Amino acid sequence: EQLVQPIKEYIDIERGSSLLAFCIATVDAFFDNDLFMTTKTFLKNAKGSFGLCITSSMDAHRRICLAARGQTVSWYFAFFLSMPMIFLMNFLTIFFCMLQMSVAFYPSKGIVCYGSEQAAVKAGMNIECPGVGAAVGSKYAVDHNAIRLDLDHVGGEILLLDWGRKKCGNAPVSKPNRHLAQHELMKGSICVVLYQESQILTQDLALSHRLTPLCNNRFIKSLPEESKDLILTDLQDIPRFCQSIQDDWHSFNAATSLNRLTAYNLSRCLRDRLESHVKGTVRAHAIDILLTGCEVSLWVAEQFASDLQKSFPKLCIKAISSNKLLGLYGQEISVPAFGFPYSHATYSLHNSIVIIVSHSGGTFAPLACSQLLQSATKNIFVVTSEWDTQIANQLRIMDALDEQHEDHVLHSRVFSTEVGIRPAEPCSLSVVATHQLLTNLFEYIAVIILSDRHFRRATGCVISEQDLQILEKCNKMNIDALEEIVGVSQCGDLIQNKYGTNFELRKTGDLWADHILENAKAYIMSFMYIFATVLSGFPFFYAVAHGAGLTASNKCIYLVRLLDAAVYFWLPQINITILRLIQRRNLLHRMVGRTVVIGDIPWVAQSAEAFLSKIFACSYSIAGLNVLSGNPSDHLVHRHTHRVVRGSLVICGRPDGRLSALSTAEAAVCLSVNQASSIQSLGGTCESITIGHNPFKLPLTQKGIFLKRQRPLFLCERKIIESDAKEEKKKESAKNNELNTAVTVRGAGVISYFSCLAKSAKANLDASMSKSIHIIADCSVRPNRLKRRSASALIGAFKNFDEDAQIVSPKGKYKDEGATVDGVVDMAIRERKWSDKARKLFQALDTDRSGFLYEAEFIKKSSSVVSLQKAKDIFASVDHDSSGKLDYDQFVNLCLSIDLDQWIKLPPSNRDDRGIIQIEASREKYFGEELRKFNAGKANKDVDFMMASSQHFSQELYESRIASLQRFVAMTVMFHQMGMRVQNFFANISFGLLGYRMDRTHSIMRIATTASPISGSDVRQRTHHLQLLNKVNHSVHIIVAAYYRYKAKKSFEGISS
Repeated sequence: EQLVQPIKEYIDIERGSSLLAFCIATVDAFFDNDLFMTTKTFLKNAKGSFGLCITSSMDAHRRICLAARGQTVSWYFAFFLSMPMIFLMNFLTIFFCMLQMSVAFYPSKGIVCYGSEQAAVKAGMNIECPGVGAAVGSKYAVDHNAIRLDLDHVGGEILLLDWGRKKCGNAPVSKPNRHLAQHELMKGSICVVLYQESQILTQDLALSHRLTPLCNNRFIKSLPEESKDLILTDLQDIPRFCQSIQDDWHSFNAATSLNRLTAYNLSRCLRDRLESHVKGTVRAHAIDILLTGCEVSLWVAEQFASDLQKSFPKLCIKAISSNKLLGLYGQEISVPAFGFPYSHATYSLHNSIVIIVSHSGGTFAPLACSQLLQSATKNIFVVTSEWDTQIANQLRIMDALDEQHEDHVLHSRVFSTEVGIRPAEPCSLSVVATHQLLTNLFEYIAVIILSDRHFRRATGCVISEQDLQILEKCNKMNIDALEEIVGVSQCGDLIQNKYGTNFELRKTGDLWADHILENAKAYIMSFMYIFATVLSGFPFFYAVAHGAGLTASNKCIYLVRLLDAAVYFWLPQINITILRLIQRRNLLHRMVGRTVVIGDIPWVAQSAEAFLSKIFACSYSIAGLNVLSGNPSDHLVHRHTHRVVRGSLVICGRPDGRLSALSTAEAAVCLSVNQASSIQSLGGTCESITIGHNPFKLPLTQKGIFLKRQRPLFLCERKIIESDAKEEKKKESAKNNELNTAVTVRGAGVISYFSCLAKSAKANLDASMSKSIHIIADCSVRPNRLKRRSASALIGAFKNFDEDAQIVSPKGKYKDEGATVDGVVDMAIRERKWSDKARKLFQALDTDRSGFLYEAEFIKKSSSVVSLQKAKDIFASVDHDSSGKLDYDQFVNLCLSIDLDQWIKLPPSNRDDRGIIQIEASREKYFGEELRKFNAGKANKDVDFMMASSQHFSQELYESRIASLQRFVAMTVMFHQMGMRVQNFFANISFGLLGYRMDRTHSIMRIATTASPISGSDVRQRTHHLQLLNKVNHSVHIIVAAYYRYKAKKSFEGISS
């Protein structure tokens, strides 16, 4: 009675909680509740998502239990199994990863690794175990090779590892669970028991079918070797991996490239989607291509989506954060996306093409989206760092569940940059490699659409074959530019150049590092001064006075002490001033913590801000840094110029204004920089630096870093050089005429002397031009002096070309836009003349006088003006009903949309036997050389201007895909030098005691993972529900199909009888 008293309130016979039931439950728990049963009971009664590692002090010597149910954990251990001794080691390296539990077995090393990230358990691949023999048996035997087992985190799964069964002689689990299969691994030294909570995804009963081999597997990449400077290693690997990605996409690798195999699957999905557009069956508000990701992956994807949308304006292409998608589709109560037009009603994802961008392939939000979006579309792809990632595994499982797709190889869904896991948290190589792969993917998608005229019409295609050729040429030459910036070739060889781009970037990084370290150095100097003067009893002025013979009884000693007190009070400022004088830095900067403002196009500014802020995340507060970013063509002035003070550090990327399409963009950036630099206080302002390709330094900036132009000239640049050369030739001719008039030739000797001088001048000119070969890729035109123009001057030069062209469009738009009576009357007269001209042109083309212009007639008459394909495209652009004929009104619309007088004849298209356009890098000396040749017979003065204008879109693509990438890499090189100087300073002055690693942050979240503000509990339940729903729908589909087959069979038998 007394024993039962403490639990009497819980015993209620009417509710079934009798004392007998309590005793039975107690006895069952005593005999059955081992580690495995305890975990199973906990997960059965718990709600939410869990990643569990469970052990008990009673059997910690022989077993451990792991469980996964869609939740983040933050631990990583490994067992070293060397029978009969067992060691448990806790690694210092900790990986934060999402959702999935993985266990790796290394029989030859006696190691078992487990963790919540696939990459974490690869640590055993890099560990050497002295004294451990090699594996015994065939290399194809599963039990003798390193293998990995991934638990089912969606349905929930429990794993028991028991390495003491043989020694203790009893079963690994209690009697209620002994019906579960027991598997032996690690040459029989470990017994594995698995239990799956949900049966939505029925796992293979043969454990060997679920194991992933880690050795001799081309799809598994080992962890990178440890380096003293992980960030520098990433930067130096940029040219090599970019070249590798380009080679992998090249046509001669199409048969062996896995990325090309995935691209083939993407092309099938894209063609199906475009066919739906042609037929007009696409739903309203439907998204055609959706890109999603988090942080830097999202920012790179946004630029890719922007380029695609500009190229194909009739398609709906969106880049949406995975967190927003997760909030909308992964919660019982949706998380509103305030400030963004995203909801269930605004866009439809039915059969959309989804491209998930995630370097690690294991970030929580993208991984969850790869599961949730399967209910809306099966066209899901991922851009990741390697083939063996969690998102890739989820997509492969999706194909495995689809019994209609028997050949899963042709349904590859993974694009891989092959850079693997990069342990450094500041993102550099991962961003560049992803951007490079998306550039190649952009070209591939453009080729698919350009190869079919119906697709071009349905998408409103803006990009041309010539644009792709220019982009491909710039893409290939981009490797040389990246080598120059990072100072390492694609083969890994250091490039020694004291005056190269890399040297200039690191020199500037050293300068800014001195700005950041001045407070720390001044603190040390103050510390030394105070200790020295206090211990010795001789402050500076007192020591001088004492040396001059001033005694303590003299009243002037108070003035001396006052001066020494003032020195102590302003000692930090005095030391900073001394440092600035020694280092020749600006004396007017504020003596406070520094702020760096980064300005560039959005993806560059945001990625560079994340890179720099992570580098200084662990730095000491005395050398801390505040990092801001903005778009100088938009909101940089509004957001940050009011924060500009003396000593603020501003770095802005400038588009190449030497290109006519980018001159106004550079002018906007220069205006923003000048506005920020003109804000002064006490005669001082911010220290601004610009990075760009146009070699013109802004007067108000501290410095300009100019990247070399590693590409041929565009036609607009060529025209400026030709104009400069022509102008110089005129001046030289006028000067020579003046000399001939003023100087009397006195003999052949004098003539010979001047001819020698001319030859010498020409030789000097050739030598000087050879030094600037990188400035002018085409040297067929050589001005004596290359003019460096500002963005405003370049705009003026391009406007002069425009005015010289005197373009008059059929719509009646003129350069003189003044609203005067004379102008309006003149416009009306010209429009009437143009209308009469269009009527006569229609009658001339209508050879059969039917009143309709047929496609064959149009193509025949226009073949001498434009290419055959161009003529077909123009005709199809206004033949909306595909009738093959145009009436007069449709012909007028055609003329209004395209100025027939200004047509440019394009080179013929390069296609293979299937009609697919083959894009090769342009081989022109300058972009537009072939266009000039094909239009050489035209007498219009404005042909050159029209050809230069036709390259505007390719110039925009060059800026967004190539030039901006070079600026981002340049910024990372400069910021790395800053961070390395600060990091090494504290390690050196403290003999390593105060050292820290700039490749880490306090959150210890590597590039492999990113935190998510969306709860994972509801996500797991929604995923569980959607997978069950898909399985039920699939079963219903099979039953319905079987019923119809049965019904058809009976009908046929009835007819036969």
